[in-house]
Amino acid sequence: MTEGFNAADNSSSVPVILPLALDNCQNSVGGEAAGGKRAIGCEGFFRLTVEEFCQNAIAAIKRVMFKGDRILLQQAGEDIAAIIVETEFHNLDYLIAELKPSQFLPDEEEYYQDEAGIHCIYPDELLDDFDNILADVTEFNELFGLLPTEEMGEKVDIFLPLAILMSVDRFWISDYLMAENRRLKRL
Repeated sequence: MTEGFNAADNSSSVPVILPLALDNCQNSVGGEAAGGKRAIGCEGFFRLTVEEFCQNAIAAIKRVMFKGDRILLQQAGEDIAAIIVETEFHNLDYLIAELKPSQFLPDEEEYYQDEAGIHCIYPDELLDDFDNILADVTEFNELFGLLPTEEMGEKVDIFLPLAILMSVDRFWISDYLMAENRRLKRL
């Protein structure tokens, strides 16, 4: 599936694929469909059902953290959440800011900025409370940073998230935002 539908504003949406090296991707969106220069045709993401993810969570999170893969979690056949590498999350955040500038003046921006932080948890904590965390992600647009552990086979001595669990609504970027940005650049 290369295109989704955004029921909130009756527009279609496409995933924006930012440059990362991937070994295996089942779905990809390339070229103009995903934002021109920002997309690379051979890169993408793969989908796992919530049940499949829970069975192999550590391996899936390790793929995201150390290989740069993107995972879309599905429930009842619908995409509900995404797990992406932390650096890509920041790139996506910058892209959204570029496509959809704030309605506030720079001085007001800091005041009105969303003050909710990223909850940092270990993969075993994610699995222990998976249903509640997934509900927070999908219903309240919460962000969860996934911390690496020594069990993942990598020497880890940092307390920084390497992967972000986020709502699929943050992962998809609507066509109309991309089109409006291109229109404004032509003016």
